Amino acid sequence: MPTVITLSSVGTSRALNLDYMSAKYTSFAVTGSSSGTFTYTVEGTLDDLQQVAAVNVSWVAINSSATTANSSINLYQGPLAGIRLNASAISSAALTMKVLQGIGW
Repeated sequence: MPTVITLSSVGTSRALNLDYMSAKYTSFAVTGSSSGTFTYTVEGTLDDLQQVAAVNVSWVAINSSATTANSSINLYQGPLAGIRLNASAISSAALTMKVLQGIGW
């Protein structure tokens, strides 16, 4: 089952802690309600969210979009320690990000 994060106003979602020790890839999809417009960035980090203070975590953009259409599924190959959704504009919309990790070798 994917982990779901929803954001209905401008700002940053909660950070999702990921398993960077055994994950081969992280897939994510961001969808928005069809009636609104939105601009967002999906951000990832290599910092362990369990070990590093929140103010010291370095977030980098791994995907961004400024559109009214729903996005496709995205695949990040390689380990990520955390992921979050950062919305810089939302008008009459709600954004939902679903995240799955592939485990194994």
